[in-house]
Amino acid sequence: MQLLSCKKGTVLEGEKFVEVYIPFVIQTGDTLDLYIDGKLAQTQTTNRRFFNVVLKQKEQLNISIHKAGAAEALVDTTVTVKTDKVSLSYAYDPTLGFNRFVNPGDFDRPSSDSIAFILVNNYTGFGSGKINVTIYRNNSKDYTANPADSVTTIKNIALGAMSEKFVLPAYSADGTRNLYVGVVRDAVSGMDGYGEYNADYGPANGAYLFINDDATSSAANGLINGITIKSLIYDSGSKIYNLPDASIAFQL
Repeated sequence: MQLLSCKKGTVLEGEKFVEVYIPFVIQTGDTLDLYIDGKLAQTQTTNRRFFNVVLKQKEQLNISIHKAGAAEALVDTTVTVKTDKVSLSYAYDPTLGFNRFVNPGDFDRPSSDSIAFILVNNYTGFGSGKINVTIYRNNSKDYTANPADSVTTIKNIALGAMSEKFVLPAYSADGTRNLYVGVVRDAVSGMDGYGEYNADYGPANGAYLFINDDATSSAANGLINGITIKSLIYDSGSKIYNLPDASIAFQL
């Protein structure tokens, strides 16, 4: 972006400008401040969907986002200015743990014949706190996990953190809707969250954590479905089990 001025019929090159555009991935209604090189550039609610300012072009810009009126930054980054527009997408929702600049495509919705997920680990009181989640196709809904039906494993989700987005086919080749069940294991020991329960009640390969059926039946094709994995305390009368449970956290 460049402004030109003329004097006595001569066109002179003016100052160069850069546009800083930061869309909000999630609209929470929070009011945020945008600082550029330490100066307040704009205040905006996330419901307004983006920051957008134009300023004199420099080789580098320090960009930080704060809660309105707060001195401490939520996130900050330094970008090298290569064109006349700097674009950064920002995901913020403190209740879900979102507070980061995101890469292009991270929050792009899948096509209508696919379904996307982000897993949120709120499974407290289990193992090391860090989990691996293996996803199995279980279209028969017989609540089992068979190795031949394994489709992916999402590894090393820390307690209180979330996975990267992953996308799965919504339908099988014959047009059957795919149902996906997860098995949660401790990332260090490999212990299955349902292992003790299955040992007591069977079957050994029992799997009950559907991510797009039962409690998560509203998970939809063509959307990014946030699935919280949390603790379900089950008292059998003789033993207490801390089992993984699933619920919808958000849909984008």
